[in-house]
Formats: sequence, structure tokens, C-alpha cells
Amino acid sequence: MENLELYWSAIPTEKEKAITYPELCEKWECSERTVRRILHDLSYEDNGDNYVLIRSSQGKGFYKTDNVAEIEKYRKECSNRARRTFAPLKKIDRILKSGEDMQMDFYNNLRAVRLSKNMKQIEVVHLMRLHDKSIDISLLSKFENGVCLPTAYQLCLFSRIYGVEPSELVSYESVLASVENG
Repeated sequence: MENLELYWSAIPTEKEKAITYPELCEKWECSERTVRRILHDLSYEDNGDNYVLIRSSQGKGFYKTDNVAEIEKYRKECSNRARRTFAPLKKIDRILKSGEDMQMDFYNNLRAVRLSKNMKQIEVVHLMRLHDKSIDISLLSKFENGVCLPTAYQLCLFSRIYGVEPSELVSYESVLASVENG
């Protein structure tokens, strides 16, 4: 396993100095495939600093930043890319599950958002129980695993706790579908 710290230190910290695949291939003396794998590993690695590797489709190449506005913009880009990538799954699941309960057919980001906020389930339950006594770890786990959907009220509470829009937690269409079918 290569030393990711050496590769991490080679990534520029300014958008204007972003580095391209060919430049990284030359700098690291490896193939583009290897560079892609290293960048992938760097994206998952959390070395404790506050920099995020930006792999934007709108920029020249790769750079790291601790600028919150740039990180938020990149998060939205990644989220939108993921939604487009997984969009065909809705139809595929409908066809494969034909006749089955479709409750699992929604965009559920509850666990990912909680983890991105570095919160434990017990912390979330404690904050939720200030407003809704029905919440416990078991129910939170069911929400996060897509076994059931939170109510609109609970979704708003999660939204407030995590500091995100409800649509970033569970897609609006899914909430409507569950209301119409329930």
C-alpha cells in the first residue's frame, strides 16, 4: 500500500493551481489508471485535516480546499451526480419488485447525513425525543435502513438537527408517494 500522505501533499490547495490527470501521471510516475485509484483512495481517506479533495467536472483538474463554500458546492455536485447515476434503479426496482411493496423505492440519505455530521444514533435520538417521544434507536435504525419512512414532522426535526433541507434526507416524491399510498 502506497503512502497516501505523500500523494496527498502533492495535490495543490488552490483552485487556480488545480492539477490534471496527465500532470499527476508525470509527477507520480504512474499510469492514469493508477492515478485514478490513488485519487479514489484519497477521496475516502480522512487524515484529520479540514481539506477536501475537489474533483469537479467544472474545473481544470484536482485540488484540495478547506473553503466551506467550495466544499458545499462540491457536495451538491457529488449529490446530483449520484442521483443521476442511481436514477435507473427506480425503474429497475419497480420491474424486479412488480407486485411487491414499493416502500423501499425512495432516496434515503438519513444515515449518510448523520455520519457526515459526526453524530451517533444515541445523540440524534436524544435530540429527537425533546420533541417526539416515540423515537428510539430501533426506530431511527429502521428509518436509516429504509424499513419505514419518518413522518413529515419527524423529517422536519431531522432536518433541523442536521442543518439540511428535508429533500436531502428523503426525496419529496417518496414522502408524497407514502402519504398517497398510506
